[in-house]
Amino acid sequence: MALDQAYFDSIHIDVVKKKYYNANKVEAVFADIRQQAQALQDENEALRKKLAEKNDPSAELTDAIYSAQSVYRAIIERANQRAEAILEQAEQQRLAILDQNQQQRDYAVQAVDECLRRVRDQQQAAIDTINAAWQEFLCGLYPEEAVPAVRRGPAESAAEAIPPDLSEKVDAIAREIFAMDN
Repeated sequence: MALDQAYFDSIHIDVVKKKYYNANKVEAVFADIRQQAQALQDENEALRKKLAEKNDPSAELTDAIYSAQSVYRAIIERANQRAEAILEQAEQQRLAILDQNQQQRDYAVQAVDECLRRVRDQQQAAIDTINAAWQEFLCGLYPEEAVPAVRRGPAESAAEAIPPDLSEKVDAIAREIFAMDN
């Protein structure tokens, strides 16, 4: 039974007719009123707590924090997975680049060695050509048929056969050949 106007109107204590009242009846009615008032007070207190919880921003904030933390953990986990994948891919690319660089270095060394070999071959060919030309030049200076060996002695023919600037010419040619080799 609820404490409302109808409840209080239903209480009939016959004081007027009998000029007295039954104490037990009055106590029973008051006990019932006290019991219902206490129930209403408890219900009111419970409703106030629920309302305070609904209006309490800290409860919503706590829920939001838990939700944000779970989202944060999920994002961090995905980011770590993505970072690991990127690092693995970068390592593979690094190894591929190192391999490519090694191949390019090997090719460059081979190409330089081949060029050096060709240059040396060309130098040697040039030296051989110069030597042949020199030999021809020297043989052309003193053809054996032009100088009779009978008229001159061996000492005379050797001294007359060497021109005075021949030593300087040979030194100049040797310096040029040496410069070409370096």
